[in-house]
Parts: sequence; structure tokens; C-alpha cells
Amino acid sequence: MNGHLDFLFRTTRSQNSMIYPHRHECYELVYYMQGSGSTRVGEYTHLFHNDTFTLIKPRTLHDEKHATDSEVLFVGFQAELGKYPLREGLYIDQSEGAILALLQRMIIEMQNKRSFYTAKLNHLVGELIIELLRYDEFTTSEPSVDKVIYAKNYIDENVSQKISVDLLADLVGYSYDRFRHLFKEEYGLSPMQYVMSKRFELAKRLLKQTCLSISAVSNESGFSNDTQFCSLFKKETGLSPRRYRLQQLT
Repeated sequence: MNGHLDFLFRTTRSQNSMIYPHRHECYELVYYMQGSGSTRVGEYTHLFHNDTFTLIKPRTLHDEKHATDSEVLFVGFQAELGKYPLREGLYIDQSEGAILALLQRMIIEMQNKRSFYTAKLNHLVGELIIELLRYDEFTTSEPSVDKVIYAKNYIDENVSQKISVDLLADLVGYSYDRFRHLFKEEYGLSPMQYVMSKRFELAKRLLKQTCLSISAVSNESGFSNDTQFCSLFKKETGLSPRRYRLQQLT
């Protein structure tokens, strides 16, 4: 596969920052090395997290909203594909980070500028295109179950933060009721029940493995205040957080 590199750069995005809707004349691959948030590509909204990437066709309108501080790689390229189309969507970097490894090789070539580095960069773009053609089975552009998976992943990575189920539903393109139904169908818990289960899981781990104060555990686990934490924790486990910690030590 023949390809031509148009641009490649690495940057950081701060929490709550937004890249407003825009288009490119080339394909763009946006690799999320760290961070989480949402990106709208054409008609579809995706939730990204560590080691995922979006593939965007030329002239497709797209944006980004960063829920956390993020480290991002942007690659723009031209592709001679013949009858083999590249499909837009959000992907997980499979095969032990094969896509990231290729991008890092490109960055090294750009930094070192050895003889024929331009030709080498275009050769690596060709390798990238082949890898992307192998990723069709992992695209998440349409299936509802995949959108729910990415909502779950977002919760997993942001459980200590304030999480709005209404906003989460909106980000994946569903009404609150539809999102709640799909999530419960997939995981057996409503989105908020799942959030609370992950918070209790984190709180138990902190109580067992750290010397943090009860107040600090409450805050790190995403609870609104100490009173709420102690009340809900006892209702969940039958023990106060302090009693739970003492029990783990005996």
C-alpha cells in the first residue's frame, strides 16, 4: 500500500479542553496515549481512553472533548487504497500496541532526519495503512454494544470523578432511558449502580492497602462527602469503613 505523510505531531491537552469541529483534506489518525474524553466523527460520538485511536476520512467533520489531561499523537496522511477502503471509527490498539509502535518509529525518523528519512516516513505510512486495514473487525462506528463498552471503560477510568449518566448517555448518542437499558442488559447493573460498585471496589482497596484517612479514601473514591461515604459503605458491606479496615488487619 502506498502512502504519503502530511503531518505528524505529539501534544498534550488539558482537562476540559475542547478541539472545535474541523476537517482535513487527508486521512487523520488521532492516537490517545493517555487520557479520556469524547470525539465526534461525522454522525457518531465515541469515548476514547488510553491506547485507543480514531481514524477519520478526508473532509469528515470531527471534534474532541477532553475529560482528563491527555497525551495525543496526530497523524495526517494520503493513501492509495485501490479497492480496499479504510473505515472511520474508534479502535483499540491491538497486537501489543502495533499502531503506537509504528507512530513512534515515525517520530524517531522525523527527529533524527537520517538519509532518505522522507522516503522512510512514507514507507512507514504504507505499513500503517496495512495495519489499519486489518482493524476493520474492531471498529466501533455503529454497534450499540461497543458504545456501551466504551461508556463502561470511561466509568472505569474516571470512577473517582463526578460522573453524570445523562452526559454519558448523550456522549454515546442515546437517550438516558435507552442508554440505561442497553447498559443494564450488557452488565446486569444500571450505569449508576455500576459506578457505585466501582467506587466501593476502589474504597475497599484503599482501606486495605493504604493508610489514607477515611476522609481521603472517601474523596479518592469519588463520594460527595464523608457522611455519604460512611453511610453507603456500611449499607453495602454491613461495616463502617473504619471497622472494615480493622477487620482486614486481623
